[in-house]
Amino acid sequence: MRSLFIVVALALVSLLIPASARGENLTCSLFRHEVSVGLNPSKKTIQVFGQAPENLPVIIRVEGPNRPVLVSQFQNDSLLKCSEAEVQGLPGFYQVLTSLPIEEISRHHWDELGINPEYNQLRAKAWVRMRQDMGNLSEATLDDYISLALKNKDEKHLFSLRQGVIQRDGQNYFSEIQLISGMPLEEIRVTAFLLDQDRIISLEPQLLQLKPDSLLSIGSKELSMNAVTVIAFLMIPMLLLMIATVLERIQQHREREKRARLLRQIWQ
Repeated sequence: MRSLFIVVALALVSLLIPASARGENLTCSLFRHEVSVGLNPSKKTIQVFGQAPENLPVIIRVEGPNRPVLVSQFQNDSLLKCSEAEVQGLPGFYQVLTSLPIEEISRHHWDELGINPEYNQLRAKAWVRMRQDMGNLSEATLDDYISLALKNKDEKHLFSLRQGVIQRDGQNYFSEIQLISGMPLEEIRVTAFLLDQDRIISLEPQLLQLKPDSLLSIGSKELSMNAVTVIAFLMIPMLLLMIATVLERIQQHREREKRARLLRQIWQ
């Protein structure tokens, strides 16, 4: 009786422990956990690798911190746009890597794995803040703003679904996370998933810290040294113009003094 109780207790405990804690033969590692990038992050890639049972789909989800997206229903060149809105709750960067085309994965799991091409899993977390008082807007109108924000991110490649890019070699897998210009240079979460029939297994997120090459703090913002160099080069013509103006005024002053001395000598 005592042995039966122990077996039942262990079975209950195994059901209560989440799959992400057990790992289930799924591992995930980053080649580096801290990366310095310059003005153009798209020149960098981050290697991700690990092990997983053969013939099972592996998904790597990469998410950056949330960033608001400014969108407008009507595009115009005026500074004042009465239809401007901030779409909140969307990550500043979102990239999903898969080991096979998503058509080979049941649609029932798309949202939970984050591989829905319509980004429904992100849409559900987004909300809209109007920059002007527009009264009560319909759910359809608010959803249109969210769709514009998702389209904006997708067109800038800040949101992407990269199918079949995880290479498999037996139980080993390997892929690369492609960084994108305009992505937030902060902490990025990298989460590995494994689909075993109808069961999704996930690991605790790996943290990837992106930093500018050299930091210059301006309030809460950070610029890389490359950006400072660019600004310095833009300032050089203005500095040269200022120097030329000062030298010209000095020369004019000397000419006036010279003429004044000549006139004094003539009258004497």
